[in-house]
Amino acid sequence: MHNEILHNYITTRMSQLFVPSLTLAVMKEGKIIREEAYGFRDLENSLKATPDTIYEIASITKVFTATAIMQLVEKGKISLDDPAEKYLPIELRVKGEPVRIWHLLSHTSGIPALGYAEAQISSYMGQSPDWLPYSEPIHVLRWLEEGSRKWAIATPGERFFYLNEGFVALGFIIEKVSGISYFDYIKKNIIEPLKLERTKPSYYDTIDNPLLAKPYDNTRKPPKLSRIPGTIYADGGIYSSSPDLARFMQVLARGGNLEGKQILGQKYVREMEKPRTKLPFQLFGNDSYGLGLIIYDSVFDEKVIGHSGSVLAYTGYAGYISSRLLSIGVLSNANAMPRDIALNALALELNKDPYELPFNKAEKLYSILEGIYYGYKGTLKVEVDRKGDYLIINPKDPSEESIILEPDFDIKQINLGDQMTLLFKSRMNGGFINIEFKIDQLKDVIELIYERNRFVKVASLDISRPSLSAIRF
Repeated sequence: MHNEILHNYITTRMSQLFVPSLTLAVMKEGKIIREEAYGFRDLENSLKATPDTIYEIASITKVFTATAIMQLVEKGKISLDDPAEKYLPIELRVKGEPVRIWHLLSHTSGIPALGYAEAQISSYMGQSPDWLPYSEPIHVLRWLEEGSRKWAIATPGERFFYLNEGFVALGFIIEKVSGISYFDYIKKNIIEPLKLERTKPSYYDTIDNPLLAKPYDNTRKPPKLSRIPGTIYADGGIYSSSPDLARFMQVLARGGNLEGKQILGQKYVREMEKPRTKLPFQLFGNDSYGLGLIIYDSVFDEKVIGHSGSVLAYTGYAGYISSRLLSIGVLSNANAMPRDIALNALALELNKDPYELPFNKAEKLYSILEGIYYGYKGTLKVEVDRKGDYLIINPKDPSEESIILEPDFDIKQINLGDQMTLLFKSRMNGGFINIEFKIDQLKDVIELIYERNRFVKVASLDISRPSLSAIRF
């Protein structure tokens, strides 16, 4: 049953988003218990994806970088409290205070995103006219130094601002302290000891590998072959496979060791897992960021730790649950929202209902509310569409404005049943109006009520939507 639920979820998501390929691997207690591969790593040549398919892992790289930094801390070569500028060829201060290594690891430097990686990726994909000719980490460090003077708005440690440039600086620190390149360090101290056979430290180690998935822009229909910059570094440039990522996450779940090989002391792994700042986007409540790790503190009463990654044409998620010795890796060669897939797979491994995950609950609820609604005897008609986490009422009269609906409830607290009323609000002329949706699955009817209007959607008569009775809560 679990296999069928996950299979349907993945294939539906891939179909909806036009995803060329996706792979998934789950490891429990040191053994791979699930491997899945869907679609094509190369559409043009009809080459299928396999569990060994290699993808750029994007910001999951930050977990490798953070682990490398903690190895240097464990060896006494650096301290988390060291000013980063001690090891950098730039001055890195914000509001007169030094940015310390732990600030960079936790994205609490006080510097909002400077956008170097975003600009490079979007321009390579042809989505932006901007262009940054940065081919070396030193170029990004100079960009960071200028940004620390001109763009910072908080003192170090005060608040979370995701900063790719900060992890470029950490990669430079690894090189400075170890005396070897970042790529060689990761290979020697993480990849080789853990036997991550499909993991490559950089684009240049991967480009000719026949297992490499081609990158695609799936905002185009059908997906269009794309490209990404080969100079992405310690913030997002490692390549790997889903089983290798599940293995690496298993090592962290087990306190830094696997099969007798210890790459990092348990004390230092736990330091990485310690919350340093709350995330501005809260999915489960009390979500936080540690040192190179995203922490979801309450997923079915379990703590899920890991990291997502996206360079638009490659996306992924890798994570673990220490208490269950459970780990996962999900990778794709397009934007596939892999974190959601990973959390669904973990929910099933915990024998929990994945539809209780907040994003699934919202998806299901909004899919029911979308559609055509009719006034009395069809005199009026409106269409309800979804845009992200909002609903939009589009009147059929072009002279009337659309109404944007904001949910007036916490989706996580909704207990979906056969009959229920959901309240939304819409801002209008400096004030707001209330909107009600009354769902009656037993009668296969939804009522929409606002201002003087009452509209009804009879799902079974709307051929563009499934019957409500077919979508049980």
